Amino acid sequence: MDIKMLIHHNLDELMYLADQKGILNTDLVVQIGAYVGAAVLRGRYADQKTVTESEVNGVFGIIGDFCKQAFGRSYTKVHFKKMTTLALELIQETSFDSDVEEFIAGLRK
Repeated sequence: MDIKMLIHHNLDELMYLADQKGILNTDLVVQIGAYVGAAVLRGRYADQKTVTESEVNGVFGIIGDFCKQAFGRSYTKVHFKKMTTLALELIQETSFDSDVEEFIAGLRK
């Protein structure tokens, strides 16, 4: 599975779970995108011990395109900026790995 398919799979799954619970809104889309992006970058860093600016831009480009296709005008540049800012904040937390697990578990409940 390539990175684009992996990201799309994770976004699809988490947004589906949120939609089934009736809680999917643009704020949650931003959070889901941020967690997925941060998790992908964290995995890349753990594997390669480096992440390039190009890789960061690629990951968020994939997520941004997905959200734009899925939500059209409801997903704006403001949402994209919030998502990338949140992702970079999340990834810096020492508790990120457990935070991601808690976030996903909350959607699965």
